[in-house]
Amino acid sequence: MTDSNRHAYLVVCGTTLGGEVDPEYANRAGAAAKNINIAPIASGNVGTERLKVLEGELPPSVTFMAVERFPSMAAIEEFWFSDAYQSSIPFRKNAVKMNYVIALEGISEAELEAARQVALENSK
Repeated sequence: MTDSNRHAYLVVCGTTLGGEVDPEYANRAGAAAKNINIAPIASGNVGTERLKVLEGELPPSVTFMAVERFPSMAAIEEFWFSDAYQSSIPFRKNAVKMNYVIALEGISEAELEAARQVALENSK
């Protein structure tokens, strides 16, 4: 169940293709993001200190990952499915292939506190 009081996260895993991102991508994607409070959380390239696979394997072609925080799952969907963002996608196709893009709802403070209480009770 989606809770509008929870942050949600966009997790992106992709491959750089060597081409240039057309500046029109930033214009259109920026217009889609303008009124949504998006915060970059983390990004890194495979093979650097910023991104380490601790277990399992990324697909061989993956070169980068990124995480952005949105105010809610509804905000991600508003951004992602907007005409402005959807129309921006072709302008990054020569530079980036998205292996996957995942929307993930965060854990609310109430859920976190409830889990703490259960752990505390179970430790007695």
